[in-house]
Amino acid sequence: MDAIGQRTKLVAIIMFALVACGCASTQPISDADRAKVKTVKLNRAVDKGDLFLLAPSGANIGLMFGIVGGLAASGSIQNSQNAFAGFLDRNSIAIEKIVREEVELALRESGKSAIVNEGDGSVPAFNITIPQYGFGVTNLGGSKVVPVLSIKCEIVDSAGKVLWNSSDRMGPSIANPIDSITWAQMHDNPKLIEEQWRKASKYLAKKLIDQL
Repeated sequence: MDAIGQRTKLVAIIMFALVACGCASTQPISDADRAKVKTVKLNRAVDKGDLFLLAPSGANIGLMFGIVGGLAASGSIQNSQNAFAGFLDRNSIAIEKIVREEVELALRESGKSAIVNEGDGSVPAFNITIPQYGFGVTNLGGSKVVPVLSIKCEIVDSAGKVLWNSSDRMGPSIANPIDSITWAQMHDNPKLIEEQWRKASKYLAKKLIDQL
């Protein structure tokens, strides 16, 4: 692929990431429903979407994180995702666990809703979704990456009515509030991956719960 084709492909990837994650949005809770969310059941099952990786500086993520031979040489997006996902599994890094823990902590510290593990059918459910997660460079010629993360939270009553929801994201841009690191640093010290996602989760979780 020539330089123009590569740049066009990268721009398309970035635009896809922005569209897929969307912007921050909130469905406010009504005064009538406010009393219903004083106690909630935290749904321990967290759905996650696609793993997003953006490394336009030429870094071969597949080769760096585990795929060998012809597949690594192709440098395809899918192979990079598979390699990075395998690296996460081997190092017991789960974005679902990280986000759930940080959202739960933010909710408890806010005092806005008490969390119960079990309750009667009238207790609303607090659901967490991760539409997208990963890492990406902040500019097309860069080598350092920042966490990419999108989180959506919602409270649903026993009848299936959404009482409140809020979503927010951080993407691969210079506006990202988390300090950047390199792919090599993450490879050499996998704990940095969890640390980066935990910082991002903590930042977004507080913003989301502030909207409750």
